[in-house]
Amino acid sequence: MTYRLIGGEMLVWSDLDGTHGPGPVRGEALAPFLAAARGRTLVAGPHDPALLAGLTGATVLVRGVPDAERLAGLPGLEVLCGSVAKLAAEEPFDTVIALDGLERLGTAEHDELSWAQTLDVLRGVLKPDGLLMLALENPLGVHRLVAPLRPPSDSDWTPAWDDTRPAGPGPLTGSGASRVYALYPDPVRPRVVLETTRDDAAAEAVVAGAFDDDAEVLTDPVPPALASLRQGHVLAPAWVVVAARTRDALRTPATAPGAAPGTRTLLSRIAGAAARRDLPAVRELLGSWLDGPAAGVPAGQVLSGPDGTLTPLAPAGDVAATLRDLADRLQRGGHPWPGVTGVTDLAATLAAMAGREPAIGDEPSRRALPFAELRADRDRLTRELAEARAQAAFLAEELTAREADLRLARRTVELLSGTGPARAGRAFVGGVRAARRLLRRP
Repeated sequence: MTYRLIGGEMLVWSDLDGTHGPGPVRGEALAPFLAAARGRTLVAGPHDPALLAGLTGATVLVRGVPDAERLAGLPGLEVLCGSVAKLAAEEPFDTVIALDGLERLGTAEHDELSWAQTLDVLRGVLKPDGLLMLALENPLGVHRLVAPLRPPSDSDWTPAWDDTRPAGPGPLTGSGASRVYALYPDPVRPRVVLETTRDDAAAEAVVAGAFDDDAEVLTDPVPPALASLRQGHVLAPAWVVVAARTRDALRTPATAPGAAPGTRTLLSRIAGAAARRDLPAVRELLGSWLDGPAAGVPAGQVLSGPDGTLTPLAPAGDVAATLRDLADRLQRGGHPWPGVTGVTDLAATLAAMAGREPAIGDEPSRRALPFAELRADRDRLTRELAEARAQAAFLAEELTAREADLRLARRTVELLSGTGPARAGRAFVGGVRAARRLLRRP
């Protein structure tokens, strides 16, 4: 199929190739939103072609001609290329989807619209009983709090904060029916989609497992993400608001099932018992984990019910590897074994508490140390080096003082050995020895 230029298009710009910014919004976690679309659908902004493949009959709006040419090759799609401001001439839609937000809908070939004006354009092409799905990045999201400073990309041409842009999803819910979903770990590449009302153990497990261990971050993002989950996802990287005027018109995507009340992850139970120095509870939890069907499943991916029943959320793997993973997480959060010397030693201690003796090798950690932990390690090594230097200086002073005392003692002995009584004593002892030798002769 071909594409249609609506005005304000950029001839050489592409959001899909990732050379001018983070690339299109993508990920299988977003597929349920597009599956919930109904009727005539508009998808506004850069979306991964893999997400659009199943949207037969949908209309897609992009701002770059290269992106329009690429999407025109997908069957069943009507592709519009140009500024969002030119959408007013289009027929109204039953569903409008903007999972990338509104920031990448304007073009350099048209007057820049504010965030609120862009939203008004999208609402203007939505039928009165239509369905709106809009993503909103969180400026205080955990992905921003832990990310190192990077130079802006070519697509970050907005000069300053837009005062018309809401800081949270609340103003977008309006007076009609709506649902709000949190995205983790990144607004562009989410892996987990949860309703903001979810704070159960299953949600905790999927959020903790969404972050990469090899990502370059300032500090571990999992603790603030889990704290955010318990506070209504206030630090979620982004939200998606699904809104309609009536509850009958509202269609919501399917998300992961929740857990029963009172359920927690095994990791949180073990970490809590370790923080309380409750070693019998730690031993009991480790024993039920390693002696049951959940052995080999990471503790963060095991649900622990109020009655102690363990439910694994992932396939089992190597027991030694899961013990090392648990030891690594306890090492970061604190534990009651100050004598351990590292992750391997702590993993062996945990195994011994459960009556196990797995072969735990001294393998390097696959987790990239965040900058905050690297700085903490540097400060710890600096303190240890200062203490070692102070101890070495003290021992050097002690050694110097004892050498001086020894030299004084030697001089005293030499002085005393040269006096008259000393010479008379030596002559007497020499005479006694000579007399004994004479008496011993036959």
